[in-house]
Amino acid sequence: MDGLPIKVAIASSYSLIREGLKAILQKAGSVELVGEAVNGPQAFAVVKKSKPSVLLMDISTPEMNGPDDITAIREANSETKVIIISGSMDHVMIFKCLKAGAKGCVSDDVTSEHLLKAIQAVKGGELWVQRKMMASFFEDVERYPRNDENQTHRTDLTPREREILSSLTTGCTNKEIGEKLFISEKTVKAHVNSIFRKLHVTRRLQAILYAIHQSRK
Repeated sequence: MDGLPIKVAIASSYSLIREGLKAILQKAGSVELVGEAVNGPQAFAVVKKSKPSVLLMDISTPEMNGPDDITAIREANSETKVIIISGSMDHVMIFKCLKAGAKGCVSDDVTSEHLLKAIQAVKGGELWVQRKMMASFFEDVERYPRNDENQTHRTDLTPREREILSSLTTGCTNKEIGEKLFISEKTVKAHVNSIFRKLHVTRRLQAILYAIHQSRK
């Protein structure tokens, strides 16, 4: 990190949620609140003007259209990483938001510690799904679309790549995987890139869903 606070914006139709998020962010020296929005169009305007590194978007309100808003926000500033906040376990909507480009997902009762970890992770290029949501998220994996073309490549993964792919499904970061397997973070990243190439995917979520589908066979 460059030592500067991470610029963060908030988008929620509920004032209570906005106030709660503001209280968390204002206590953290590692982040800077640069804007607020109560609906999708306002979020677009805030991102275009303030260019936050991370946008916290509450998708549980009628004023937010998760996937469409995320697409618009990415068009406003491709560098802004979106973390969706969900008050329900609507796995299909969560998946659609992640597919649209969201880089993280947390529940609306996330602790301040884990919210700040999520912000730092997605700012650093990681995909973050709150661990308490992970198991429930994967329970409905059969409802998600998949690319059957990937099935022809499943035998191409090395034992080490399969081990790393398994760790990805638990929400581990590259650093955590490296510590677990006693290899460097750089080596983990090289393996992850190899996994992406062999599975013909470009994102962690796609690789994770592939792994879950294979485990269900």
